[in-house]
Amino acid sequence: MSSKIILKIIPGIALALALLLPANSASAEGAPTLHEGPWPIRNGHNYQPTEHELKTLHLEDVTPDQAREIDRLYNELLASSPRAQRAKVN
Repeated sequence: MSSKIILKIIPGIALALALLLPANSASAEGAPTLHEGPWPIRNGHNYQPTEHELKTLHLEDVTPDQAREIDRLYNELLASSPRAQRAKVN
């Protein structure tokens, strides 16, 4: 074999071997889970908990202050929409 062919084959072999080795350094095995149970993914689908489920878990979706800020921003967004602008003109 010529040296040019060998120089082309060696990187390919090295890449194939690297892909075969497990990536243990980036593995999350043994890491503690944040919560118990299947939530927030169920049957392979993202799951949004209901208000009742959050209350049962003693979790808040947002704080009262955050809820007021969300409402304010939502009202501001609605007021600046083209539909709202047309309603002001008529």
